[in-house]
Amino acid sequence: MIIGLTGTCCSGKDTVAEYISKKHDYKHYSLSDILRKIMKEKGIELTRENLAAFGTELREENGNGILAKKALEKIDLNGRFCITSIRHTSEAEKLRERKDFILVNITAPQNIRFERMRNRKRAGDPQTFEKFTELEEKESQTEGHGQQLKKTADMADISFINYSNDMASLEIKVEKLLKDIENK
Repeated sequence: MIIGLTGTCCSGKDTVAEYISKKHDYKHYSLSDILRKIMKEKGIELTRENLAAFGTELREENGNGILAKKALEKIDLNGRFCITSIRHTSEAEKLRERKDFILVNITAPQNIRFERMRNRKRAGDPQTFEKFTELEEKESQTEGHGQQLKKTADMADISFINYSNDMASLEIKVEKLLKDIENK
């Protein structure tokens, strides 16, 4: 089984994936981590803007599903996997080639996500709400090789709203999510 997690910045994709991985023995792969690894090898600074620009370039050169293809190369047919940072419709389509794939859109209000981003203190993250919303708009293209977060979210089989800022309440919601996935 592959659970794919899409969603906007700091909606909680990796937090949910880490919980599922630890508690339910899923292997976690992040398409953004695959991209970061390639960028490090090429000596490109890891800013959010550079990630988006390099991801667009990589898709243009290798096809829009390239990051999903690289993730699929790492997994076997019988395991349980959680793949995060699905940001293009072609990535979701590539993963849907597996019959055991389900796409979950994780969402949270913009002000909560901005606070989470500020609290994580990742290098290259925008420092103002205005810059945060500006970058988010760029990440929701409707065509081409760039990120298509809104269109990818629309492809989701399940939508998961993550208002939680404490792990205890998030864990309860994730357990319900997993039950919903099993019933699909």
